[in-house]
Amino acid sequence: MIDIHTHILPDIDDGASGLAEAESLLRAEAEQGVHEIVLTPHYYGKRTVGQFLYLRMQALERIRDFVPQGVKLRLGAEVFLKGINDPPDDALCALCIEGTKCVLVELPYFGRWSSMLFSRLNEFISETGYTPIVAHVERYEETLQNPATVSALIEMGCLIQLNTCAFTTKETKRFAFALMRNGMVHCLGTDAHNPKERAPDYQKAQRAVEEAGLSKEWEDLKNTTRDLLSGKLPQRTQVKIRKFGKRYF
Repeated sequence: MIDIHTHILPDIDDGASGLAEAESLLRAEAEQGVHEIVLTPHYYGKRTVGQFLYLRMQALERIRDFVPQGVKLRLGAEVFLKGINDPPDDALCALCIEGTKCVLVELPYFGRWSSMLFSRLNEFISETGYTPIVAHVERYEETLQNPATVSALIEMGCLIQLNTCAFTTKETKRFAFALMRNGMVHCLGTDAHNPKERAPDYQKAQRAVEEAGLSKEWEDLKNTTRDLLSGKLPQRTQVKIRKFGKRYF
């Protein structure tokens, strides 16, 4: 399994605090069968990209001796975009997932998304040929209240990432299963931050997905994520999801 969204690097954002927590998270990932981890500390634009990349490399060097045997690490970032005062294209490209032309992006949690945000995403795709991966799409007010937004993002050329806890959290699991049934999830991440409140939970998510009768979709998702990191992007889907009350279709 591949964990495409983590905050394991120590002392660089709100993730692992110190080497002990980072080591515990790495060990938990390996115990749950994760063989490749993408390290995606937050980038909010408060530092220059150069400063961020330097600090990220320093943090990586600190954990090298604690990486379990057989586990591969890749560097990346979770870049916050809001449609105004966002990092320029060259900065976004520099923050891509190592070995790919994909950038993990975090969008505003609350309120309706502006037309400027969609324009920024579309411009980035058309100008650079890079692909935004929209992080934890189940956590946004915009997507939960208007699921057709997910279709719009995919049709634009974005990829969709869900957190594994989306399948086990009461408020999001119907939405997550609906996306998965309709082929609208491209990769998973634990979004692990610490060993207690936000620990890796791949096995728990897998059990929930299998109990929902989506074992094949789970396997397909693992293959899609592997292909994505090797440079092969999934085909776009135009399936739309509608929301009626609290039930997702």
